[in-house]
Amino acid sequence: MSTHTELGFFATNVSFEDSAAIVTGASRGIGRAIAIELARQGTNVLINYNQNREAAEAVKREVESFDRQAVIVQADISDLNTHAKLLETAHDAFGKVNILINNAGITRIADILQETPEQFDLLQNTNLKAPHFLTQRVANYMIENEIPGCIIYTLSISDTMASDNRTAYCISKAGLEMSMRAYAGKLAMHGIKVNGVAAGVINTDLSRVRIPDYEEAANKGYIFMVRPGTPDDVAHATIAAMRLYDTGVVLPASGGVMTPLLNLRSMSELDMNKT
Repeated sequence: MSTHTELGFFATNVSFEDSAAIVTGASRGIGRAIAIELARQGTNVLINYNQNREAAEAVKREVESFDRQAVIVQADISDLNTHAKLLETAHDAFGKVNILINNAGITRIADILQETPEQFDLLQNTNLKAPHFLTQRVANYMIENEIPGCIIYTLSISDTMASDNRTAYCISKAGLEMSMRAYAGKLAMHGIKVNGVAAGVINTDLSRVRIPDYEEAANKGYIFMVRPGTPDDVAHATIAAMRLYDTGVVLPASGGVMTPLLNLRSMSELDMNKT
């Protein structure tokens, strides 16, 4: 990587013009916001979805409104046999792929003492195994074609904050962070940046039901949360992770939830300074 152009996403001024991205789980929520923000930055986008074709078509129209190209591919990424179709379709449509956003994920509620192996495997196959091996495929493609690229993982504060009723999800995200770090170390020599974004309490279909619990905890002073996040907040953090002069790191997008704090509101009535 001897010239400014060859530095790609390690350049001082990262450019997205004429880039081409695969965004998994891009028909709604965080993936949708990332796909649209990438288009705003100048990127052509492959929109992957699993079930909702109509939502994917709407994202395609928004991407095209920025004069960017967009293609849609239906694929359940937990089926590793679909990964070749994602890469081949994007390459054929755009001539190259230099961005991969590992965003697709699911969650399930299950008490850790009652969780079944089938429930556990479903989460690991979708949230961990699929992005790990999609990254392997795309990274090898970038290396073979000498493409300086960038791979971003949508992670979660749940990779460090355990939940006894969402344990399989937490384990999948913790493993995904290690996948990100391992690839970052391997791929830097090939000019490929790999970072993660740890989403917090985001107002999406996946986590909306959890917002009241976090708001209550914030009101009581157990955590700090300036407000629940939006998909756009995570999209902006994703762009920042791509511009960042670093690799193998996790950028927070949690509104302060991960800031250590114990400021119990009920203590406000106890005036220790009284004489």
